[in-house]
Amino acid sequence: MGFRWSYYDKIDCSIVDQIKKNRNLPDSFFSFSMNDMPDISLMKDIKKASERIIRAIHRKEKIIIYGHDDVDGITSAYILFDFLEKIGSQNHYYYIPNRLVDNHGMQENFINKVEKENFNLVITVDGGISCSEAIEKLQNLGCDVIVTDHHIVQENKIPQAYAIVNPKQSDCDYPFDMLAGVGVTYFLIRNIAEILNSEIDSNYLFWVAAGTISDKVPLIGVNRIFVKKVINNWFDFDDTTLRKLDKYLWNADNCYKKIKIIRYIIRIFSNGRDLNGKNKGLELLLAPENEKTNIIDQLINMQRKHKENLYKVMEHYDKIKSESFDNHFIFFDNENIIPVELLGYFSTKISKQFQIPTVFLKEKGNIVAGEARCTEGFNLVESFCFCKQYLIQYGGHARAAGFTIKKKNINKFRKKFKEYVEVKKGIIEDNKKIDIDAVFTIDEIDKFDDYMQLDIHNLQPFGQGNPNPKFLLKNFIPKRDSWKIKVMNKDVILKPDESYNIIFSLKGSSFRLIDHRKVNYML
Repeated sequence: MGFRWSYYDKIDCSIVDQIKKNRNLPDSFFSFSMNDMPDISLMKDIKKASERIIRAIHRKEKIIIYGHDDVDGITSAYILFDFLEKIGSQNHYYYIPNRLVDNHGMQENFINKVEKENFNLVITVDGGISCSEAIEKLQNLGCDVIVTDHHIVQENKIPQAYAIVNPKQSDCDYPFDMLAGVGVTYFLIRNIAEILNSEIDSNYLFWVAAGTISDKVPLIGVNRIFVKKVINNWFDFDDTTLRKLDKYLWNADNCYKKIKIIRYIIRIFSNGRDLNGKNKGLELLLAPENEKTNIIDQLINMQRKHKENLYKVMEHYDKIKSESFDNHFIFFDNENIIPVELLGYFSTKISKQFQIPTVFLKEKGNIVAGEARCTEGFNLVESFCFCKQYLIQYGGHARAAGFTIKKKNINKFRKKFKEYVEVKKGIIEDNKKIDIDAVFTIDEIDKFDDYMQLDIHNLQPFGQGNPNPKFLLKNFIPKRDSWKIKVMNKDVILKPDESYNIIFSLKGSSFRLIDHRKVNYML
């Protein structure tokens, strides 16, 4: 692997205290509850957006929710759609674009639909902040637009919408700006409910957690509160969709299994893309209980086909990763092997394995779509802004973003992107390391036993921003010590009588070897 091992000198304390110190975790990390949420009135425009929605319902205006076709967008659209119905709206609809067919951003076909069908209010969820031109057209048609989003705000391209609810706005006072789109939508719903003095369906929180986990936002702060609440109150949720999915799930007797179930549900919903603004995942969530089983069967069949497609291209991925990499990687699929929906998946795999910014490109109609991923410290949206003269449109997060480009501009983009990478080369190199959370020797295995029995639950759930801890175990001799801790990696064979320092993590009930050095390696 060749990565540096990064850790502080071992402290004579418990495993969990080492993790707390190495991650700078405050005591509040372990004790936060829903009552500790920051005041949602600090969110810029949230009151303005809430009052406009309430007015639209009272006037029986025609409302359309414009979403995004990932699980964050689907869950956002669902909780808003269902809530509007519960507070009396009888004239609201949804539109979920299909990224396999539609280009990035709000397109002309949606604008035409709004005009033709006389909508009075568009509410975007999990998107819209980069759609300034489209939103201007809608506003000029006399249709108000409320943007709810969580992606990076490009200050020179802020839409002139009626209201924008996005904690990443520079003049937004809400203290936590790493929410998923569904988190922003949930707070909008809560604000409306407070104004109307109405109740919110407690089952929404499950879908807030699912959308949050799916979008890989950091599981810290408010996001951690959402997910922890769902994990700790798992058996209190009585959602009809979950009941219908139950036969496909398994016993959830610990945090790891609960998160695994949520991730399985996410995979099912990820395959619901349809045409003409429809989405099978959202259709399932909104369908009457007696219609859900049929839709679930369709989604699971779609998931199976997705897995088959993934297996077909994995051999191609193995060839790609065998190439030599410098400090970044741009791949154009000119052989038309990788489906558009897998560009982000493969970009993530390369970026994680080699700790470099990665871009995957593929022709899509008369343009080229790009999906990019990177490591900590490198900002993709800033890099695309540096290259914007060659891009049609771009947006996303610092570490996961996308764009569209004309094919003739790809080489110019490559050159410009490389210029930006060279400026950030030091940051990229600094991140080619393995961060170790705790250190112990084989003679201190009881410390790890205590962690497994007493402390691991308090640190969970693990995910982006709160990763599964990595442990450095010193003086491990496989023949002598495997009965104490059995560390597995099918690609690595440790000599039975050699002494090693090993890095491992816990996955379920298994210990996974990440890296190893002989004990004479200078730590």
